[in-house]
Amino acid sequence: MTLLDRYIVRTYLLNFVILLVVLSILMVIGSVLLDLDEYVGAGERLASELGGSTLGWTLWSIFDYDGPMQLMLYAVFSGIIALGAAGFTFAGLARSRELTAMLSSGISMYRIALPVLLVGFALNFLTVLDQEFLLPPLASKLSRSKADLKKPNQQARPIYFMADGQGQLFCAGDFTATRDQFMLMDIVILRRNEAGQTINRIVASQGMWDEQRKGWDLTEGYLMTSPRPPGSAPGSPPGSAQKNAPSKSSNNQASHEVNFVASDLTPTVIQASQASNYLGFLSIRQLRKLLSHSQVDTRHVRQIMHSRMSQLVLNMLVLAMGLTFFMPREPTNMMFQAVKAAGLCLGAWSMGLVMQNTQIEWLNPVATAWLPVVIYIPVTAFILQTLKT
Repeated sequence: MTLLDRYIVRTYLLNFVILLVVLSILMVIGSVLLDLDEYVGAGERLASELGGSTLGWTLWSIFDYDGPMQLMLYAVFSGIIALGAAGFTFAGLARSRELTAMLSSGISMYRIALPVLLVGFALNFLTVLDQEFLLPPLASKLSRSKADLKKPNQQARPIYFMADGQGQLFCAGDFTATRDQFMLMDIVILRRNEAGQTINRIVASQGMWDEQRKGWDLTEGYLMTSPRPPGSAPGSPPGSAQKNAPSKSSNNQASHEVNFVASDLTPTVIQASQASNYLGFLSIRQLRKLLSHSQVDTRHVRQIMHSRMSQLVLNMLVLAMGLTFFMPREPTNMMFQAVKAAGLCLGAWSMGLVMQNTQIEWLNPVATAWLPVVIYIPVTAFILQTLKT
């Protein structure tokens, strides 16, 4: 790397950091101003439960909610921030006539743009690391609404007749998710035969997810089986009887203790069913595990997985398109160039983002995820041909 490359890279990185910090501050300020009552309500609840000042807990609620959001902000906006930093970098070089001096020394425009493209790729690649390693542990927090902050238990939600791969139906009064443990309260599990008829049920006061054994450890769990009335058909479910058969009391049930239930109804599947945006915060490794589960839309999962890679390519195409507006050979109005670049690149980036996240029933989800890249590759190639080197 030459001295000139290091100078351009240093200026580019400084502009990138400044834009990222400014955008983060604006997002936090806007969030607080729009929903201040939600944060104050959360602060009052925590102050009454744990003691301390309402102001302190309100500030903690802001940090607890908007802190993880900054990682999501980078994953979504890194591409457009990289373009903005490149625009400021080359606008500064053109204003100080440094760009003219580089061209006068015989350096090609493509060579001048090379370090920005390489660093831009590295900054966009950090999005992949962000999505794979930083966002998944925070998926429960990122999928919250601000109204959840005022609830005593932010992650407690009931479960109603959620099926697993074995055909069992899970009901629970509350599902509580934290970073270290996942708990079901007041559990009822209906076990069914191949015809979908209930053959027995499991009741428990509490269940904890066991990742090693792939199932739920039950507290006070019992398998309840109703005795078959005399004269019932051999293939009929428990409790059914032939005509004129004597009835049995509902209290006449056989039961025995159950401490564990194996199931592929994992906490990830439950949270994905309860929050529509939860899948977008999972890693590709976690998404692959969900492809075989009946409770998850596999088309949506595949589209999310491929959109991760196509977004990286799309960001680089948008950066390459935008650079052509900020690298003129002749002196020009850079403000006008910035307006043209913003109109084209913001439009291309936002349309690509919409296409990647829109489910088209008649189109393969993989093709849907890569459709913006297919469209913008020839557009970018054409625009790069207009650059005077």
